[in-house]
Amino acid sequence: MSTTTYLGRSLLASAERPDALLRGVLVVRWCVLVWLVVVVISGPGAAQPAAAAVAVVLTGGWTAWLALARPTYGTRVLLVDLLVCGALLVVATLAPALATVYPVAAALSWGARRGLRGGAVAGALLGAVYVGAHVVQGLVLDRLDDRLLDVLGTAFSLVLAGAGVGLVSTLLQRSAAALQAAQADRLRAREEAARLAEREELGRQVHDSVLQVLSLVHKRGRELADSPVVDPRAVAALADLAAAQERELRDLVLRPDGLGTGSAPPDEDDQVSLTAALQEAARHQPELDVQVSTVGELVLPGPLVRPLVAAVGQALGNVARHAGTPRAWLFAEVDDGLLVLTVRDDGRGFVLDEDALRAAGRMGLLRSIRGRVEQLGGQVVVDSAPGRGTELELRVPLTGDGEGREHGGHG
Repeated sequence: MSTTTYLGRSLLASAERPDALLRGVLVVRWCVLVWLVVVVISGPGAAQPAAAAVAVVLTGGWTAWLALARPTYGTRVLLVDLLVCGALLVVATLAPALATVYPVAAALSWGARRGLRGGAVAGALLGAVYVGAHVVQGLVLDRLDDRLLDVLGTAFSLVLAGAGVGLVSTLLQRSAAALQAAQADRLRAREEAARLAEREELGRQVHDSVLQVLSLVHKRGRELADSPVVDPRAVAALADLAAAQERELRDLVLRPDGLGTGSAPPDEDDQVSLTAALQEAARHQPELDVQVSTVGELVLPGPLVRPLVAAVGQALGNVARHAGTPRAWLFAEVDDGLLVLTVRDDGRGFVLDEDALRAAGRMGLLRSIRGRVEQLGGQVVVDSAPGRGTELELRVPLTGDGEGREHGGHG
């Protein structure tokens, strides 16, 4: 299951449960129920046993069911809530001593689930029931006295409570929707960036290994084709080289480190000795005499070391193929939070012309070396001129746990 699908299902699952507002309303119901019991067992409430029994059974049974069933407050539950609270309003009209604020819970629930309009409509319906019950009990609407003002004030309070909670619920839902949309956009952007990074790194790996060997096979094949006598051992060596690169390409595509079809989570404890890795990269260039020197044995995160060592390997390969010298030097140090890797040779040197390199299809420096370093937030400095060799400096900033550990000794 993809991360996006999992996130979407999690959001849908959370949307099916009562939200925080409805849980808060349930707490209000329990508090009012406790107060109603206190009123019932007191003098005024005990004087009206039938009305007290109806009030306690309605509020207690309904509140207990809501707490145990934990409904999603669909239309049926909300309508039943209106009926229960409307009945309580009628009971309160017949027995004023039992009048409590419990019926407002229905307006609050409608507002929490159905927003501003739903809360206002539910409050208005409850208010109408309350006013109607008082009219049946003899309330006169054409004379604005204290009793009418009190009844109308209670009815208006029901409307205001439902509308207020509905407004809050609407704002919260809009904020949650905006947050979820932003999270989904950020997740899609991260996935797209990861795919592009995979593609770019795969291209660098292919350039570093397969394309280099294919170029060699092409060159040696032309030489053998132009030779009057073809040595079978040379042809067999080329065939073995091509077979080795076929295996390497297959492993590269299928490797389970995020560059192929598999996927492995990063290991937070993945620490690698940069000194040992540079020495290993030097041994992969048998035609060069490479001197490796580091200020201490630098131990750094593997996700940082591996692309840097691959860039160094590409730089050494360029020295072997183009510099015309058998010697090269590698130097690494950490200075004030900055990792500096230097690859130097005393070969023929060159004039850096990026357009010419692109035209010639020579993308080792631009793509395999600079691309890797820039992806780590660093930069590459090239110092070269014809006749005085080349110095390549890779500068990568280190932050937090990535600053590495230094141990005594030199590589």
